[in-house]
Amino acid sequence: MAIPLDEGAQDRRRVGPFWLEEGTAGVLLGGAILAAFLVLFLLAVAFRPV
Repeated sequence: MAIPLDEGAQDRRRVGPFWLEEGTAGVLLGGAILAAFLVLFLLAVAFRPV
């Protein structure tokens, strides 16, 4: 029997097409880490020696 995409385990959250098994805090932490790397990369590009 196929399980419809709109149904899942009760302890999981769905945001758009994604199931969040780690919880919202894990997703926010991952986003913060990616944002920090993006800022560091942009600073490195902006202040590179010419």
